[in-house]
Amino acid sequence: MRRDESSLEQLRLGEDIDAAQLRRAWRNVVQVLLPRIPLSSRRYLEAITPAGIEGECVRLRLDSAFGRNWIQQRYLRDLQALLSQQLGFAVVVELVGEDAAPEPTPAPTPIASPAITAPPLPRPEFNPQLTFETFVVGKSNRLAHAAALAVAQGANARYNPLFIYSPPGLGKTHLLHAIGQAYLQRIPSARVMYASGEEFVRGYVQAMRQQKADEFRERYRCVQLWLVDDVQFIAGKERTQEEFFHIFNMLYGAGRQLVITSDKAPRNLLGVEERLRTRFEMGLCADIAPPDLETRIAILLNKAERDGVQLPLEVAEFIADKIQSNVRVLEGVLTRLVAQSSITGEPMSLPLAAQVLQAYLVNATPPATPSLEQVVRMVCDELGVPQDELVGNSRRGEVVQARQIAAFLAREATGEPWTRIAEALGRHDHTTVLHAYKQIERRMRTDTRLRERVHRLRQR
Repeated sequence: MRRDESSLEQLRLGEDIDAAQLRRAWRNVVQVLLPRIPLSSRRYLEAITPAGIEGECVRLRLDSAFGRNWIQQRYLRDLQALLSQQLGFAVVVELVGEDAAPEPTPAPTPIASPAITAPPLPRPEFNPQLTFETFVVGKSNRLAHAAALAVAQGANARYNPLFIYSPPGLGKTHLLHAIGQAYLQRIPSARVMYASGEEFVRGYVQAMRQQKADEFRERYRCVQLWLVDDVQFIAGKERTQEEFFHIFNMLYGAGRQLVITSDKAPRNLLGVEERLRTRFEMGLCADIAPPDLETRIAILLNKAERDGVQLPLEVAEFIADKIQSNVRVLEGVLTRLVAQSSITGEPMSLPLAAQVLQAYLVNATPPATPSLEQVVRMVCDELGVPQDELVGNSRRGEVVQARQIAAFLAREATGEPWTRIAEALGRHDHTTVLHAYKQIERRMRTDTRLRERVHRLRQR
C-alpha cells in the first residue's frame, strides 16, 4: 500500500521534528528552484542534502567544493529566501562539505524548558576608508597583506587561523577591516563577527552578570568569519580565555575562518594559556614590521591623494624621515599639517612641517638650503664624475646623465633661477638646463633605478 510522504517522514527513527520539517522544506525548495538551473548544472542542486538546523542557521551538505562555490555564487540568496518561506522564519544558509561535517543535531528540549535562541548578529561597522585598495604594500607588510587578501578571497584552508602581529599603528586593524569588507562584497549574506579583545572581554563579563553565558556562545555558532583585533586583552582573564577557547574550537572545527591580531607573536603573549597560544600558531603567523622610508613616503602621498591634497615630495620625505615607527602617527602628522596650512593659509613647506612635528615631540629642523656649488660637488662625488667634465663639454653618457641630475637637484634643492643654475653647470643657455630638468623628471616616472639614485642624492 502506498504511503504519503508525511507518514514516511514520521517513520524515520531518531529524527526530531526540526529535521523532518527541514527535509520537507528542502524538497519543496528543490522543486521550485530546479527549473531555473541549466540542465548541465542541476546535479549540484540534486546532490545537496539538508544537514541540520540550529536557531536560524540551516546547514546544507554538498561534498563537491566546486559545486558549493557554484551554488553559493549564483543561488545562495534564492535558497535563503525559499527556505525562509517554507520554514516560516528567516534563516541563514551555510553550505558545508566533507571537510566541515555538521555537528549532530541536539535532542529536542522539553516543553517546560524552552531552547536557547541566539540573538541576531549585528552587521559589523567597518571603516570604508580601510580597504585593500588604500593599504600601501611594502617589504615590511607584504606577507600579511598577501595572506589577508587570500583569506578575503576564500583561501581559508591554507591560512586558518591567520594570526597577524605587530607593534601598534602599523596596519593590523586596517587589514582586518579590509578582509571584512572584501569578504562581504564576495558573500553579501555572510555572517561576520568583528570585535576587539577588549570588547570580547566586556561582552562576556556582561553575559555572566546577566546569567546569559549560553546565549553569548550561541551568537557565534553560525559565524562564518571571526575577526578578533588585539587579542592580547584577554591575557590574565582565566574564565574569558576558557570561553574564547571553546568558541575558537567550535568555529575552527566547523571549518570557519578566523583572523586574529595582536601586538606580539603568540609565543610572547604572557598571561595567555598555552593551549590558546598553540592554536593561534596552527595556521599562518604573519608579522608587520615598521615600514621602510620609501613605504612611509608612499603612505603619505597615498593619503594626501585620497584627501585631495597636493603634498610636495620633499615635505613627504621630510616627515617620513622623522616619523619612522608608527603609520598612525605618520598619517596624523599629515592631517595636522593640512589643517594648519588650511587655517593659516601657509603653503605646505618644510618649515611648516617642522613646526607641526614639534607637537609630536619631534625635534625637527628643516635642512639648510645648499648652494649650487655644493649640489654640483655632491653629485660628482656620488656618481664618480670629474667636476671639470660635468661643467665642461664632455658628451660621455655617464657625464650627460650626471649633468642632467645636477640640473634637476639644483632646481629642487635651491630654487635658484635657471640662468644661475646654467652658469653653475657651465652652460651658456638656460634652456639647456631646463630641458635637462624635464628629461630627469619624465624618466623618473618609469625608471626605478634612476628614481632611487635621485632620491638618495636628494636625501644627502
